Amino acid sequence: MKAEIAVLFLMCTWNVAAQCDNNIYLTSIPYAKNSSYFPSEYSNKLDSVLEQTSNNKGYLLLEFQVTEQADEESKKYNMWLADRRINRVKEYLTTSSYSSPIVSKILTASTHDRRDVSISWCQPSEVQSSKAIAAHGKHKVSQSDLNHAPG
Repeated sequence: MKAEIAVLFLMCTWNVAAQCDNNIYLTSIPYAKNSSYFPSEYSNKLDSVLEQTSNNKGYLLLEFQVTEQADEESKKYNMWLADRRINRVKEYLTTSSYSSPIVSKILTASTHDRRDVSISWCQPSEVQSSKAIAAHGKHKVSQSDLNHAPG
């Protein structure tokens, strides 16, 4: 019984921790149809994400949208492929010694037929009240930029 309560508590805590109200969109990594490998030229974008967010308070949020599927087999395949795509980005970042936490979300009720992993920087609310450390592009982002950031 204690183990079941502990697991339930962790699941509830994780859902709260995965919410990102202070999200700054950084980039997207596209994938070819039915592929879990991103094009090599996007390694530069991931390197830029590493530079922009390393040693800052917060975490990366990786999101992938999956369209609703009529049959169970397609749904299973698309969830597997979405997970593989997100894990390719995670593997690249962790292999590059990325130290900030990485949280992933697979959005399962999308109506858009997209094949990209969206990468955003999420910062704790206490960081938002001071000058932001997260970057967008090559420059540091100020508090006024945060108030107008997409997402």
